[in-house]
Amino acid sequence: MRNSSWLLPLALLATTASLAACAPASEPAREPAAVSETIAPAAAYVAATTPKLEHMAVWAKDLEKTSKFLTEALGWKRHPIVFGVNEDDPTFGGMKLAFIDANGFWLELVQPTTEGPGMEFLNQKGNGSLVELDFAVPDFDKTMARMKDKGIDVVGMDGNPLRNGGLLKEWVIKDGKRVDGDERLMYLPMNASAGTSIELFWEYPNGAVIYRDDTWPAETRPAPSAPRLDHTVVMSANLPNTTKVYTDTLGLETLPLTQGLNRDWMGAGEDQHAWVKTNGSIWVELVAPSGEAGKKALGDSKLGDGALVELGVEVSDINAFHDAMAAKGIKMTAGDGVALPAGQKSITVASSGDRYSYFPLDKSEGMRILVFQRGPADKSVFAQRDAQAEAKN
Repeated sequence: MRNSSWLLPLALLATTASLAACAPASEPAREPAAVSETIAPAAAYVAATTPKLEHMAVWAKDLEKTSKFLTEALGWKRHPIVFGVNEDDPTFGGMKLAFIDANGFWLELVQPTTEGPGMEFLNQKGNGSLVELDFAVPDFDKTMARMKDKGIDVVGMDGNPLRNGGLLKEWVIKDGKRVDGDERLMYLPMNASAGTSIELFWEYPNGAVIYRDDTWPAETRPAPSAPRLDHTVVMSANLPNTTKVYTDTLGLETLPLTQGLNRDWMGAGEDQHAWVKTNGSIWVELVAPSGEAGKKALGDSKLGDGALVELGVEVSDINAFHDAMAAKGIKMTAGDGVALPAGQKSITVASSGDRYSYFPLDKSEGMRILVFQRGPADKSVFAQRDAQAEAKN
């Protein structure tokens, strides 16, 4: 669901879903022929620079295989939209794209098709890498100016200064015809993002994100009882500095809560966490690894400081989920190939009662996915988190 407080009262006459990343009241200056001048601007946002986590990008060696896993194992749904990036794009390189509805939040699967930053990242990080956090902003130019005021010179995906005002000309198939789907995007440089790839984007009214939401009726979405993407995890070598990226730079809020699930595979204890409210439907959990396992994770070329390391998926009954996966030939683990204790279907955190397990990486197309069930309401980390967030609203 979209947060209606983002929209002018006039926008309430339209469906909130169709206004996911719509255009501001005064459109930013365009490069020549960026989009047709006959396209009417969409409704405006209230705030000019407040970002909202709209989707996440996942790099896939084979988009079809990754999509099949997510839909068959987790019951998520793939949007039928067909779109991509032209193969001769000088900044991004060619890309084949797909959207997966993770029961209320979108994952964008990206399969690079030609040489460029996308292909380089796939080769470096591997199949299933969680690549970036994609925040929609109401006004692109004002957001860029705000970053400048903070001493941050935003860049393109390739790390170089923006070309054409950040314009990305995607293509979208509409009514059987290939048409332009335009957006503008910028990235925080790595020295300003604590090592995480953070995209800030704005859609023209013909953009793929707006078309996606306009063509996604409720009856096509995942069942409410299906597993739900709850959060994603960012690894941090310096938790206070990383937290400032989200609070001071992006203007988001964190909670007093410092607890989270312990994760032995990366040396994360139960009190080395920060929870970021993203103005979207999922959380960003910042985790500070420690000890020998933490050093190993932070020194891993496929992980490291600022890496998006996993997706956190909530289920209502982890025992039943374990059995359902076993029936599909998937043996859940304790994380990174470590077997669950004999006779157990999950790891139970003694202090919170929360229970979790992981998909094996060879079955999840390289995506590290934690599956969890909440513990008792008076103990669960996730219940505490949600209660604190509700108290702040």
